[in-house]
This record gives sequence, C-alpha cells and structure tokens, in this order.
Amino acid sequence: MTAQIAAYGRLVADVQTKTTSNGNTMAFARLVVSLPCQKAENGEAPFWLAVVAFGKQADALARHAKGDMVSVSGNMQITQWTTQEGRTATGYQVVADSVVSARTARPSSGPASQKNASNRGGKTEVQQAGQQSAPYQQPEDFDQTPPYDAPF
Repeated sequence: MTAQIAAYGRLVADVQTKTTSNGNTMAFARLVVSLPCQKAENGEAPFWLAVVAFGKQADALARHAKGDMVSVSGNMQITQWTTQEGRTATGYQVVADSVVSARTARPSSGPASQKNASNRGGKTEVQQAGQQSAPYQQPEDFDQTPPYDAPF
C-alpha cells in the first residue's frame, strides 16, 4: 500500500544532485510546507519534508535553489532512526513523480524588453495586451437560460 502526497512549499536548502552508478540523475532537497494548526500562535505549523527525485524530475528539481517555491507530488515514505540521545526520530520524504516550479514571472526592464517594445511601436506587452482584450462583461451580459426547456 502506498500513500500519495502533493505538497507546495519552500526549499530550505540548495538542491543536492548525484549521478547513480548507471548514469541516472538523482536529486535531494528539503521542503517546508505551512500547514494550518489551531494551536499554533500564527495558525500555521511547519511540516518538514525531504524530496527525492530521479531522471527528468531530478533535473527539474535541480534547477531550483534555496528559497524557491516548488510543488511536488509522489509516494510518501516515513523513515525512523535513533538520535544520539537515544530517542526515536521520525522523518517524512516524498519520492517525486512530479516537480513543478512555483516561481512567479516578473516583467523585465532590460534590453530585451526594450527591444520588444520598440518592435510594437514603443508599447509594452501589458499595454498591447490591454488593447487586445475584450472589455469586462457583467454576468447580466450573458444568456444564463438553460439550453433545454424540458423538465427533468
């Protein structure tokens, strides 16, 4: 029996990559996920999750660095070990089937952006997009009658 997990969180350290003996890429990362918690002072509790990825997913994970937001999904595993103090500790990890970047795109003000603006008569992408989009319509502007007249 396996447990599937999907988690969205922030990398707390840089991703470590290794190559296996058969030449495949392997990546390790630590992720912190904020979970709702009524007893916590701010209403959230951190959930620490190790991420292990192989192949293309490892390559996708390796493109990230400490502080990046990522979304991962895959099989969850629980690991237990004995600490130096003799206590049993428990950790959680996901073997990632999917790694998705949660980075946000920001408009650039560099030379490439200025070049693109000059190709459009000096207008920025945002200005052009505003001209191409239709005006906002109110819900009343749409025909909301059912496409059928027969009762159920």
